[in-house]
Amino acid sequence: MRIVLAHVVPFFVAVSVLGCEDKKPAPAAETATAPKPPPPAPTPEKPPEPPKSTRPEKIETELTADRRSKAESAVPEAKGFLVVQGLEEKLKANKTLKEKAAGVTAFDKLAKGKWILFTGPISNPTDSGFEMGVTYTPQIKGDMLGMSRQWFPVSFSDVKGYEASKFKAGQMVVVLAKYDGKEKASPGNELVATGNW
Repeated sequence: MRIVLAHVVPFFVAVSVLGCEDKKPAPAAETATAPKPPPPAPTPEKPPEPPKSTRPEKIETELTADRRSKAESAVPEAKGFLVVQGLEEKLKANKTLKEKAAGVTAFDKLAKGKWILFTGPISNPTDSGFEMGVTYTPQIKGDMLGMSRQWFPVSFSDVKGYEASKFKAGQMVVVLAKYDGKEKASPGNELVATGNW
């Protein structure tokens, strides 16, 4: 029996070892795998586009019957309004006007308390308003730059449609405003911004 056990014990040990090896998972076959590609770089976000202006690039300033009707419908108290260019022509025809004070006084006589349509570039825009020029002397013959004309500023406040962040100096506007005298006009309506031009 001794011989049988000597042969049987190694047999069982060998079977046990072989049985254990059968239970082990088979080693994965080594293959040449390419490294994973890096994740795609995030696409940079486009900066938000600035809001498109609803204001036209070129503004026609000629007063037509249709534009007058539209403006008077938007601002009924301004019915029969005057146009600043007509008043300027009257001032320029008065050859005695040479100084600013005389120009302002003459304009006040023509326009004080009346609704006036002002068209042209603005200057000195602030949060509360802006200025526009009124010419009271004609341009001298031979003055190619127009430096000989004299003018005074009219300050506008309480203008519907005006926001300082949307307007800059030199920008063309169409403003229907009540002229209070002494170079001041209020209230007003920027007709292009309010859609009434």
